Amino acid sequence: MKKLSILIAIFSTILIQNLFAQKVILTNEKKYSNISYLLIHPAHKVYATSKELEAKVEFDKTTNQVTNVIARVKVTTFDSQNSNRDSHAMELIEAIKYPYSSFQSNKIVYKQDSVFIYGNLTFHGITKPTQIRAKQWIENQKLKFKGNFEISLEAFGVERPKLLFVPTEDTLNFDFYVEFVVK
Repeated sequence: MKKLSILIAIFSTILIQNLFAQKVILTNEKKYSNISYLLIHPAHKVYATSKELEAKVEFDKTTNQVTNVIARVKVTTFDSQNSNRDSHAMELIEAIKYPYSSFQSNKIVYKQDSVFIYGNLTFHGITKPTQIRAKQWIENQKLKFKGNFEISLEAFGVERPKLLFVPTEDTLNFDFYVEFVVK
């Protein structure tokens, strides 16, 4: 009888916690989401955008805060409006061998009006710790993020593109915008 009482108490506690839990998993609306990069060469700047960003967040409705993030993008979906340049970029990052770049958070910190998302970015088959800076807001029942981060091409084992034998800068700057419907 004592064991039954303990089991009922444990079950009741779990049930009550789940009833009051307000965390939900949200998947981004791809048609309103994008990620872009900027690559700088002394002669010009290269911008490319993908509208194929896939992201999921664990969102706590009681605090209006995200507690976990995962995201990925197929690298061949970036478009710089120059197919020759894009084709060369895909060769350098070995897009056939490494078709996706992905991110998994391990810590999220809210400071004033900014969100700092810490985690691991996998690009070109290499995983490195990365910090993402973002703004978060809710508008018309949509959770929205706008943010940025940067990576070193060399740190991820990618040869820097060259134009007239002059390489680009090592830093690849990313900007993103993503929307989720809050249910």
